[in-house]
Amino acid sequence: MKTITIRDSTYTVLKKLKEPGMSFSDAIDHLLETRGEGLRRRFGALSKSTVLDEIEETAEETRRSATFRTL
Repeated sequence: MKTITIRDSTYTVLKKLKEPGMSFSDAIDHLLETRGEGLRRRFGALSKSTVLDEIEETAEETRRSATFRTL
């Protein structure tokens, strides 16, 4: 078991997202599991469409090719 520190605003949002009887660890695990579902989870009407695959691929390519400035 580990102790972590989060902002108060993050705690408030996480508390609203978790279901009754769910621990914060369970809520975080659930968020991490659903994260991989990407756009398909959000667009039910297009869930079987290849358009979402193309959008996700383009987004991933954009993220990989992005350059970041450091101060």
